[in-house]
Amino acid sequence: MKLKLENKEIELADVWVNYLYPYLIRFCLRKGIEIEWKNDTIFISKENQKDFNQVLRSVLRELLHECYKEPTHKERSKNSSRYQKIDFEGKIYILNYRTDIVGIVGYALDYLIKETIPIKE
Repeated sequence: MKLKLENKEIELADVWVNYLYPYLIRFCLRKGIEIEWKNDTIFISKENQKDFNQVLRSVLRELLHECYKEPTHKERSKNSSRYQKIDFEGKIYILNYRTDIVGIVGYALDYLIKETIPIKE
């Protein structure tokens, strides 16, 4: 599945789609915004991009608040290539983006947030 914005297209991994699907539906219903589903592509108009980005931020905030556990120094040094730091709302989170579901989804959401920041004209 792909996410298509006015200026770019982002390929979404299945785990991202599975996690985000209920949030997308609620976002559309709550805002009265139509997201066009065609050929496994989600089209987000330029007018709705800022609101969509805010939903992604809300989803990441909820995930980190409810599920994030700081990895121990031993875990990080033993498998350092599994970890990435993200800076979200002024706090650094260290995510295992390879083998931990919270880290995989959190890292993906952080990426999508950065990619869907509306372009200022």
